[in-house]
Amino acid sequence: MSPLSYERFPGHEDLAKLLESWQDRHPGLVESASIGASWKGRDIWMVTLTNIETGPAEEKPGFLVEANIHANEITGSFAALHLIDHVLSGYGSDELVTRLLDTRVLYVVPRLNPDGVEQVLAEGRYIRSSVRPHPLDAQEPGLRLRDIDGDGRVLFMRVPDPDGPWKPCPVEPRLLVRRDPDEYGGDYYRIFQEGEIVGYDGATVRLAAPLEGLDLGQNLPTDWAAAPETPANAGPYPGSEPEIQAILRAVAERPNLTGFVSCHTFGGLHLRPPMNAEDNMSHADLRIYEELGACATELTGYPAISFNDLKHEPAYFRGGQLGWYYNQLGLLAWITEFWNPLSAAGRKPHHPSGWLIDHAVEDDLALISWSDDELGGQGFVDWYPFDHPQLGPIELGGWDMINYFYNPPFDRIEREVAPHSEWVVRLALRSPRLEIRSLTSELVSPGVYRVHLVVQNTGWLPTNVTQRALERNVSGTLVATLDPPEHATLLSGAPAHDLGQLDGRSNARTTTTWWGHNPGTPDLASAEWIVAAAEGAPVTVTVSHPRAGTVRASLSLG
Repeated sequence: MSPLSYERFPGHEDLAKLLESWQDRHPGLVESASIGASWKGRDIWMVTLTNIETGPAEEKPGFLVEANIHANEITGSFAALHLIDHVLSGYGSDELVTRLLDTRVLYVVPRLNPDGVEQVLAEGRYIRSSVRPHPLDAQEPGLRLRDIDGDGRVLFMRVPDPDGPWKPCPVEPRLLVRRDPDEYGGDYYRIFQEGEIVGYDGATVRLAAPLEGLDLGQNLPTDWAAAPETPANAGPYPGSEPEIQAILRAVAERPNLTGFVSCHTFGGLHLRPPMNAEDNMSHADLRIYEELGACATELTGYPAISFNDLKHEPAYFRGGQLGWYYNQLGLLAWITEFWNPLSAAGRKPHHPSGWLIDHAVEDDLALISWSDDELGGQGFVDWYPFDHPQLGPIELGGWDMINYFYNPPFDRIEREVAPHSEWVVRLALRSPRLEIRSLTSELVSPGVYRVHLVVQNTGWLPTNVTQRALERNVSGTLVATLDPPEHATLLSGAPAHDLGQLDGRSNARTTTTWWGHNPGTPDLASAEWIVAAAEGAPVTVTVSHPRAGTVRASLSLG
């Protein structure tokens, strides 16, 4: 049976034991190692998945999956762990999974931000990302989010106020709706998130900025100068945080990476570049993204859209993860936002950012009904009295955001993330892959041989992966190197041939057509050497590309 359980969120120690158990059960397929330490000194684990009998990981095309860069989005960790479980349990029986581990390598970072997750699990409140204090060392006075009644949840506070902007919904009094502009004389409320008020003056309440003001997703070294201003949550400088330093170093040490997916919540979306309307993307890259996005939607049911289409205002976004992995490295980069409670409640999802700003009352009514019927009232908690240390008699209740909005209920998590693992397998299998089509030798004169190589990219993507990688000159090139026999003389041809890039099949049209159709053999390349050596002498040719892998072939001359 699988050691992975969906009954509770695993803490840091539980996660380490789980990864260790997989390594013990599947020697030769999985290796877990720390790529660095968090701000509080916790290990950040990376899992390497490949069949080492078919070659080392560094000589195969790689794909990176990372989760939990944001602290409260713990479903992302489950998605990464399900992927590990899926490929390990499917190896040998699932054809796609078996081919993946035999020919490619998966790198999985199930929890990039262990400190944030531990604090969310301990305190039950919203924490965006890192727990390092920033930009201030001490939190300012005001309303500080906290579980004030000790029930493990941070809910909302409902405070009666004759001048409050909210009133009970006529058909569902637990729901507060906005008060009409000319309405007076009813029962009205103010509403706050659960917490204590430091420095309360008896009248005004303002939200104190969280002590944990860093967003690790903004700390990546994207184009900080392009945005009108650098947000305070980005950190003091690119890569300033130890968690980001760890992943940057891990990526730099793995030039075989071809793609990246980051696992987040919530919204039920697959996000891709571009980030902004003014960001340029080649037609070739857009076409690839659209085809991969269609596959994602078919498997998961989540729509695939650009980050620019997600925005509700035209503000410039600096880049974050999509900006680093796609714009800077030229990898195919995605962000998956798991879970949409509105869909679970049977309502048609709206544009995600629009729903967060305004939406129909019927949506909230459906969500509360869903909580009552399917969650036993645990999603939307009925209001109950509480004597607040600053506000006096109030009511606590409303949505449990961490456990039912940012993350699905435990009995739904596996169902939510399972299709995503299938998509990642298909994404990784679409990477470029080198194969030596032929290696021959021909006697051209006594003791002189012509060695001829034909190499092919049998993968779907080109060896450079994206056009952006070519624009930025970051993909490397295909190199064929001859290892001549001892005492041989190379008469013609450089020891190493730079063969440039090889196309895959990603640019093929849906059907053949005469109009502008000139396919040729852009997936093939050849190299030739003239060698003076004894008959039967051994020759080895090595062909490598940083992103497409390394292959070798040998023959005996003559």
